[in-house]
Amino acid sequence: MIIASILALLSACDKPKAPPAAAAPDRPLTSLSAQSTILFNVFGDATAPRVVPIAVVEGGRVAELVLDAAGWRQLDSMFLAKGRTLTVYRDGAAAGEFTVTRPMFTDEGALYALPGCQLLVPQAEGRLSTELAPDALVDYIASSTPLAQTAQTERMPKDAAEKGRTLANTIAAAREVGPEELGHLNFDARWLPSGAGPAKRTLLASYLDASGGDAGAGAGHSSMILALAEDSAGTLVPSYQHVSSGEARAVDMQRLVNHADLDGDGVDELLIEEWKYAATPEIGVLKYAQGKWRMIFRVPNEWCLDVKPAP
Repeated sequence: MIIASILALLSACDKPKAPPAAAAPDRPLTSLSAQSTILFNVFGDATAPRVVPIAVVEGGRVAELVLDAAGWRQLDSMFLAKGRTLTVYRDGAAAGEFTVTRPMFTDEGALYALPGCQLLVPQAEGRLSTELAPDALVDYIASSTPLAQTAQTERMPKDAAEKGRTLANTIAAAREVGPEELGHLNFDARWLPSGAGPAKRTLLASYLDASGGDAGAGAGHSSMILALAEDSAGTLVPSYQHVSSGEARAVDMQRLVNHADLDGDGVDELLIEEWKYAATPEIGVLKYAQGKWRMIFRVPNEWCLDVKPAP
């Protein structure tokens, strides 16, 4: 999951008498109003899921949230109050609702704590109502305002595995990643109803090392490939590739987390988790334009707002 891998939930700490200052953003602050479209990641145990804010839609585009300590508190009070309902999206379609049952701040203290940190990005715990097949862990998108999604009227082709292997293997060969390196990796291929390209669909193909290294997690050698392509009159047109191979601790992993039309232009944005061994993961947003998927921004899963000491 995007979030669960980096957070060990701890009991709430006592409130400090003099909280430290939050890091001052060096860019214009996001303007919040009751009508703002705030995007959240829904994550964790399906019986007690949580949400954390990840982006904002403003001016017809998806953008990173840039807030100071007061702004994060304002976001929490406006969008994560007890009883607040957020619409949930999965794979390009509305998938239910998330209802806040436990906001970030209550008389009992903060919802969560991080070692050595006193100012935190707000989260909320809630109840998930969805008709999707139940999973033990969830990984959805939620929005403070409804997002229009293009109805999926056509079935996806059943040739994803065959075409996906051809796509990924071709890219691997071009980047000098040999078949012997791919043999022990997990392979995944699927068609996404993304709205991109002439056929409005995207083929995803991926090789990923679930062990994190051939000599153990973060040890030995590892490789990974993530490739995307659109179908144009039966021809695959590659539109994105990420290849990383070498020492396991330095390999830059990527995987698709979710996709939905976040900015209302009829084409989904793809949420990508990106991580290295023992490093803080990031959420990246891929947007399709002029035949290519491009990373428009990344958000580190660093939830501590305390000012960090200068190196």
